[in-house]
Amino acid sequence: MSFTEPQASQLLSTAYASGRFPHALLVIGDEASGTHKLVLGMIRLINEETKGDSLEAIRDEYMRLVRPRSKSRKILIDDIRSVEPFLQQKADANHHKIVVILEAERMNDEAANAFLKTLEEPPNQTLIILVTSQPEQLLPTIISRCINVPLFSPGGSIRLTPVQQEILPAWAEATEHMGDDLAALSFRSVLLELLGRRKADITKRMTQSLKEESKAIAQATDTSNWESQNKDLNAALIETEYLAERDQAIDLMILWFGQAAAIASGAPSTEPMHPGVTQLARTMPVPEILQRMKGVEQLRADLKFNVHEGLCMDVHLLEALGNLNV
Repeated sequence: MSFTEPQASQLLSTAYASGRFPHALLVIGDEASGTHKLVLGMIRLINEETKGDSLEAIRDEYMRLVRPRSKSRKILIDDIRSVEPFLQQKADANHHKIVVILEAERMNDEAANAFLKTLEEPPNQTLIILVTSQPEQLLPTIISRCINVPLFSPGGSIRLTPVQQEILPAWAEATEHMGDDLAALSFRSVLLELLGRRKADITKRMTQSLKEESKAIAQATDTSNWESQNKDLNAALIETEYLAERDQAIDLMILWFGQAAAIASGAPSTEPMHPGVTQLARTMPVPEILQRMKGVEQLRADLKFNVHEGLCMDVHLLEALGNLNV
C-alpha cells in the first residue's frame, strides 16, 4: 500500500514512539512525492538536535549522506565502504547513527553486495535509509531486508510495478462481481497462473545468469564446480524475487480497497488507480470495504509462514471478494 508523506510520517513516528522502529527503511518515490521531506523528518525525530533545511544541508556527526558522485552517476563500492567506519563508531544513548543513500538504484553490483553485508548485520543504534524511485533496480535481497515505505503524491498518479500492471485487469474484473464466490475462486486461478509464469521467468533468467557467471569464472580460475556450489544460493535468490513479486500483487489489492475507503470517507485529493475504485466507493459501505481489505491483509500475513499457497488464497480471497453473508 502506498502512502502520502504525512501518512507515512505519522506511521513511522508512532512506530518510533512505541519502540518498534526498524533498522532499515526503503523509501520509494520521487522527490515530488515527499521522499526527502519524510527522510529529513525522521532524522530530526530520532536525532533531535539535527540542523539543516535539506538533506544536503545537514552537517551532523551522526549522519552520513551517500549519493551518486562518479562520472557514470553510479554509487561505487568505495562510497559504501566510506560509511562503514562511521557505522562501527559508538553513539551516545540519545543518538542514532544514520546513513541515507539517495538514488539507491544507482549502486553498482559491487556496492550493492557490500551494502547487503551491512544490512544483514547492522551495528547497534543504527538507521539506514535508502531512497529510490526505481525499486525494481535493487537486489531483491536488499528490498527484503528493509521496511518498504512507498509514497505517492495525493494529486499524482500511482506508479505500478510490472506484476501489478499485469494483474490489474483481472483484479478489476473480479471486483465487478464482488460477493460472488465463483468469481473470487476464478480470480484465484488467474493469480496463481500469473505468479507461476512470473516465477518461471525469474528462474530462467537467474539460472542463465548463473551459467554465464560460471563460464566467466571458469575462464579465469580452475573452479570447475563453482556453478554446483552456488545452486542453493541461486535457488534462494529466485525464491526471494518471486516472493517480492507476489507481495506486490497483494499490495495492489490492498491499495485498491484503501483508495476506495478513502474516497468513500470523503478524503481529499485521492486519485483512484482505476475507475473501478470509484465505483466500489460509491456502492459499498466503508465498514465492508475495510472488512474485505482485512482479508487481503491477512492473506499477506499468512503467506509469510509455511502454508499451502493455493489453499491460503482460497480462504482469504473468498473473504476479500466472496459472499460475506454465508
